[in-house]
Amino acid sequence: MSGPNAFYERLTESLTEIPDPEYGASGYFSEPSRELDPNLFDGTHLKPNVREWILHTLREFFLVTPGFDQWAEVWLAGSGITYQWAADRGNGDLDVLLGVDFAQFTHHNDRYAGLTSEEAAKYVNESLRNALWPKTANTQIGDRIYEVTFYWNAAHGVKDITAINPYAAYSLTRDDWTVTPPNLPNDVRSSYPDSYRSAADEDEHQAKHLLDRYRFLSASLNAVAKGSPAWMNCATELRTVIAQATSLFDAIHLGRRQAFSPQGTGYSDFNNFRWQAAKETGTVTTLRQLKEVGTTATQFTDIALYGQVIDDAQTALIKAALWSQK
Repeated sequence: MSGPNAFYERLTESLTEIPDPEYGASGYFSEPSRELDPNLFDGTHLKPNVREWILHTLREFFLVTPGFDQWAEVWLAGSGITYQWAADRGNGDLDVLLGVDFAQFTHHNDRYAGLTSEEAAKYVNESLRNALWPKTANTQIGDRIYEVTFYWNAAHGVKDITAINPYAAYSLTRDDWTVTPPNLPNDVRSSYPDSYRSAADEDEHQAKHLLDRYRFLSASLNAVAKGSPAWMNCATELRTVIAQATSLFDAIHLGRRQAFSPQGTGYSDFNNFRWQAAKETGTVTTLRQLKEVGTTATQFTDIALYGQVIDDAQTALIKAALWSQK
């Protein structure tokens, strides 16, 4: 079976039960603590063993990418190093950002010379996500478990993380604060206009509507004969629902990146508020699960038709450029 029918058949095989959104606590909206996380800090200074472990982990990962200390500056960033670290949100989050002097990077690693810094960052981030993140997803530091993630942000230079407006940034390279944590009121929600909350409520409403349609159409597919006109109609509408969920998820997720870019305003940016509110209400989880159904169906279709998952155009070009340098 080829064409749309091939995708629709794989789509029905990819359907999974998606639970109701689960409302949870959010560090972003939590009352600030009076101190920084004592597992990480002595007062306001990062503990040496934490700093050394992160830098060692990165140097070990980049052994095959020479010159790490010449081309990289490393920061801890995110809410985990602010006064809102103590919210009841499961494991702690530690975001490690790499600032890269791309001229130095390509000087030490000439196989990347044919790529832009954004293309190199995309390739390296995929490697970090696949090879390093699983090893640091449950890291014990002091008496708490942390999910430690690593990311090369190509939007800023090695010497200016302030260009992405982080709400806190501690340089592990320099062992000092680049951006100190913000001082926030006890009632953090009062800092934001009602229009922010209204927009976030609309995201929540749309996600629940899409989940309801997904459940209805999934059940309808199982009640009619495969390949029949009714089956095709259900599958077509289901594909549309998943596309709408994917579009909404991407708008919320990519919008947060915009908040922490030279064009955004960082911590208080609407796009960051929107992302954090969607996490708190479970909207992010619902939309991500709907998107994953479509992603899985596409991958299954690729394998059925071509024997492997097909890279997007940009990834294919990056791999081709790196392959040509071998």
